[in-house]
Amino acid sequence: MLRRRRAPLFLAAAAAGAALVAAAPSGDSGRSIGSTLHHGVARSSRAVYTIGFVVADYKYSLKGMATGSADYRVKLSEVHLRSAKKLLKLCEANGGFYVKAGQFVSSLRQVPKEYTSTLSCLQDQATSSDFQDIKIVIEQNFGKKINDIFLEFDEHPIAAASIAQVHRGRLHNNREVAVKVQYPGLEQRMKIDIMTMSFLSKSVSWIFPDYRFDRILVEFERSMSMELDFTKEAKNSERTASCFRKNSVIKVPYVFGELTTREVLTMEFCYGHK
Repeated sequence: MLRRRRAPLFLAAAAAGAALVAAAPSGDSGRSIGSTLHHGVARSSRAVYTIGFVVADYKYSLKGMATGSADYRVKLSEVHLRSAKKLLKLCEANGGFYVKAGQFVSSLRQVPKEYTSTLSCLQDQATSSDFQDIKIVIEQNFGKKINDIFLEFDEHPIAAASIAQVHRGRLHNNREVAVKVQYPGLEQRMKIDIMTMSFLSKSVSWIFPDYRFDRILVEFERSMSMELDFTKEAKNSERTASCFRKNSVIKVPYVFGELTTREVLTMEFCYGHK
């Protein structure tokens, strides 16, 4: 009983602590730590409120019901759906890695169908970043003005996802390129969001020992660490191109290694169909 009463306080303290620790100055970032901290605490607070609601809903809606009975299964499905809708709103409000987390959960076969069907709409959801922010990321990564790198660079993205957006450009040798640029401050936000998610998943497992959401988070964090390093994506693309070099049907865009970093990926622009 004591564990249950202390749980909300533990969740709140853990999430706030995660945001404060992760947003501590690292010394090599020119971005606003104050802004990162403010948004980190706001996202953590929303997460605490939502997870607290979900935990309470499961605990009290199913209280006293015989596990496995018809009524229990109906009620459990209702709670699954309510909780999934709450998590969807959280992902939409917090954006970034919460959207990625929602996409990740919706792809898991071991998750109840109420979650996968509700969160699946996140697969096509993304908001682009302002061009000036994207320009800063490019110039910081290469130590040059954007006009010194590209002859032309379309300010309007042709595609946007949860961690990056793609712009069309043209190099000074007249080659047309697709430039994938990571959203500014993303790695710092990831530290805050992952730490918050870690604290919350461990807290839920502490309250409900039969559920080990922290294991899912470990896999999600591993996947995100790979996605955030565009040099790994570049190497995978080059490896794929090598495998299919004799296949005239498959076209793998050429990667411009000298214009690729952890945060920027520059590839040959290819026309095709989705």
